[in-house]
Amino acid sequence: AADPAGTPPDPPRPVEGADKPFLLPTYSGDSPSFHAPDKPPASGPAPDARDLYERALACWPVRSLFRGEVTLEGRVRNERGLYLDDSGVSSGTSRASAALVARLPLYSAIELDREREREWSRRVRVAESAGQFVSVLAERDKLRRQLDLLRALERRSQERVKAGVAETTEQVAFMEKVASAEGEIVRLSGLLQKARIELLGNCHEHQADGLDAHIKQLLASARGG
Repeated sequence: AADPAGTPPDPPRPVEGADKPFLLPTYSGDSPSFHAPDKPPASGPAPDARDLYERALACWPVRSLFRGEVTLEGRVRNERGLYLDDSGVSSGTSRASAALVARLPLYSAIELDREREREWSRRVRVAESAGQFVSVLAERDKLRRQLDLLRALERRSQERVKAGVAETTEQVAFMEKVASAEGEIVRLSGLLQKARIELLGNCHEHQADGLDAHIKQLLASARGG
């Protein structure tokens, strides 16, 4: 309504953001294309588990076949005697001696069996770490390919919501799947580092750098490092 003077009222101020519809962002925050790439990135070659196993065994110092223990013992002996001569006069004598004794125990059959058991246990641990590294690396690569598809579906759902042909719950469902896949990739990356440290733990400290460089090369050749 106009005032008595005939001056029209001020138009209502537009609400900030009223002309811009709500758009739910993607989980990553960017807006990738929902079209499949012309040439998806190829996966790197799977690492050779036996080669990794043998490298981990070889970086341990050469086992000595002679592991005898030398024990040194010192002994001091003091002897005193009393003697009578022909005239019946007694005289005392004393004699002191020192000796150094070395003991060198030989290998027994029981010790040889223990050494074989320790070596077998070490080989089993190395084999388990190498197998875990290879399997987890392959699982992470597969999950990353699935994540690319989920991101494309999430972006497509975002476009459908924008066009008004789908509800926001559809995009939220894909967002949850993307978040779950990324969390699983983080978990698998942690298992890879665990297997890597276990393999390096079987090496001498001066020989671990060579094996670590080889493992880093395997991770770099994998998709995404």
